[in-house]
Amino acid sequence: MFCRLVCLLASLTCACTVATAREITFSGQQWVVRSSGGQLSGPGPNVFSDGPDAVHVDAQGRLRMAIVKAGQGWHSAEVTLSRPLGYGTYELEVETDPFGMDRQAVFGFFTYSSAPEQAHRELDVELSYWARPDEPNNAQFVVQPSGTPDTLRRFEVNQGHVTYRIRWEHGLAEFSATAADGAVLQHWSRTAGVPDAGDARLQLNLWLFRGKPPQNGQPVEFVMRAFRFTPGARSPSGLQR
Repeated sequence: MFCRLVCLLASLTCACTVATAREITFSGQQWVVRSSGGQLSGPGPNVFSDGPDAVHVDAQGRLRMAIVKAGQGWHSAEVTLSRPLGYGTYELEVETDPFGMDRQAVFGFFTYSSAPEQAHRELDVELSYWARPDEPNNAQFVVQPSGTPDTLRRFEVNQGHVTYRIRWEHGLAEFSATAADGAVLQHWSRTAGVPDAGDARLQLNLWLFRGKPPQNGQPVEFVMRAFRFTPGARSPSGLQR
């Protein structure tokens, strides 16, 4: 009877155990690493891994994200800020040169809300050739939904150490890509159809378009040197100042 009681208590303890999401610290912020539990999930669809081979911060404090081979398939990577920052300027310094990146891969730096209102409050910086064999451009700024040309600006980036910025204010989305020497590679702004900040959080991801393997059969890695946020007047961080 005693043994049966011990087994019952042990099984209840196991049943009540809840897996906690892995978190990392990058540029002074807490980020939640996504796991899709081995299942295919959007975007793509892809399998997203929270393992250190897919996401880790190295000894120099750089965030490294990778698409990695896993058995017969591939695992992608995604991290989300642990809290919404609201209006302000989001800056990401990317060490990796996207020129010549595998044409199946997509890197995203974007705001997103799980609530569907206002197209999930999504503002995107995306680096990808979108699997097009002759596509010369590999970068774009987007205000979702992107059904019309005036909601998207495509361009080429052929160097690393580029800082991508999203300045988000009420009724304004302003994007830029700036080289290490200060040269502005691209600038674009939009005032129509800009979503409210709401509870949107910043996300970074690296995934495979349509879930298909890298065209060269090799892992894909992106390295980020730093993330910075300057609060706007109406952001939660700004209100705390």
